[in-house]
Amino acid sequence: MIIFDLDDTVLDFKAGEKKGLETVFKHFDTVGVNYEAWVIAYTDVNKRIWQAIEKGAEPQPLLNQRFSETFAVFNQDIDGVAAEVIYRQVLDANDAIITGADKVLETLHQKGYKLVVGTNGKTATQYQRLKLTGFHRYFEHVVISQEIGHAKPSQAFFEHILALYPEQPKSAFLMVGDTLATDILGANQANIASVWLEQSKQQRLARAYEPTYSIASLSELPSVLAN
Repeated sequence: MIIFDLDDTVLDFKAGEKKGLETVFKHFDTVGVNYEAWVIAYTDVNKRIWQAIEKGAEPQPLLNQRFSETFAVFNQDIDGVAAEVIYRQVLDANDAIITGADKVLETLHQKGYKLVVGTNGKTATQYQRLKLTGFHRYFEHVVISQEIGHAKPSQAFFEHILALYPEQPKSAFLMVGDTLATDILGANQANIASVWLEQSKQQRLARAYEPTYSIASLSELPSVLAN
């Protein structure tokens, strides 16, 4: 059983983010505003907002003001709530995939591997994106944090997946994901093997974050499985 994370493992979140930012920028009156400078300003504002959220702040009020704060840097007054709605609609309709994901999933499916989605995120959004890409046909089960009430890296999240295959030992499972703090830590805590898709420079803070295998591209996964 191979458990796949979705965002930035098989589905390209960053592509959706880029499209969403472009859509918001074009929607409002941005005469005289340089797009590259605007993105830099947004990145700074968004980072600060997410730091506050991670410390326990209520998410939605902060997310609703991230675009108004960004435009304010350029002395423009816009409706932050409306901008957030536009941005979220684009993200929810994002059908971009990680390079080679379609071929890898097709190969593993044809070889008879049982594939499972194990992802954090909004239930409706993730199901919609799986349908848009056609990837839903490859997965025997889809497990989403919002739907089950537990998120990676909690053991409860992984226990939910393990319970889908009660006859299988933990050695039969493999977690594939791009994030050390959720995918790899969670797999280690659940005592199952993991493959880290190493697409960004994430510091391995402790032994708990060490993956069983590391790959630079999803196309390397079949070779890992063959060995």
